[in-house]
Amino acid sequence: MKRGKTFLIAGIVLAVILLGITATTLLRRPAREAQPTPVFVERLTPAMDPAKAQAAAAKAPRDAAAQKQLGDALLAKRRFDEAAVAYRASLAIDPNQSTAWSALGEALMQTTRSNDTNLPPEAGDAFRKALALDPRDARARFYFAMEKDFNGQHDEAIGDWIALLRQVPAGSDADEAIRSALAASIKRNIQLIRQAADEAGRAQPRYKSRS
Repeated sequence: MKRGKTFLIAGIVLAVILLGITATTLLRRPAREAQPTPVFVERLTPAMDPAKAQAAAAKAPRDAAAQKQLGDALLAKRRFDEAAVAYRASLAIDPNQSTAWSALGEALMQTTRSNDTNLPPEAGDAFRKALALDPRDARARFYFAMEKDFNGQHDEAIGDWIALLRQVPAGSDADEAIRSALAASIKRNIQLIRQAADEAGRAQPRYKSRS
């Protein structure tokens, strides 16, 4: 079933790309505030119960791994503000953790508003630090693709998300977030292309047949 869904998405993407309509000409930029932020929550194993993680972190306040584990437990429960505090504590101890930086970026995406179509500045900085440590960090790449989509670079964003689908585990939160972002972008593109075609049609000169 998923293979069929992937083929359907790929077919729609190809149709959008083949139309050759660029964002700078016919497509209007989507409003940043109008776009819901999916939750990526990249993890391969179930997160620890927050209460147990809190106890472990309290016993080891200078242990970066324990603080990050607390952040992961809180992020999994969508307790984003608390997760950000835990990730900052972990990174203060050991700043060379790509996954902690990208997880902090995600927590900030959920709690910080942007005034334009770019990622919130602090979230963007966290994602850049994650990629500097690990260029394959899927979560950071996912959100930078989202930024491209917000800024009208739809074809590039869709290409980046499809590439990420080959990397993340099938059925994971990451997989679902990517598919949701893809579907939303494709739907928005099709709507904008239809609007642009309608506007062009209204401006067209009337055809005069030769008698």
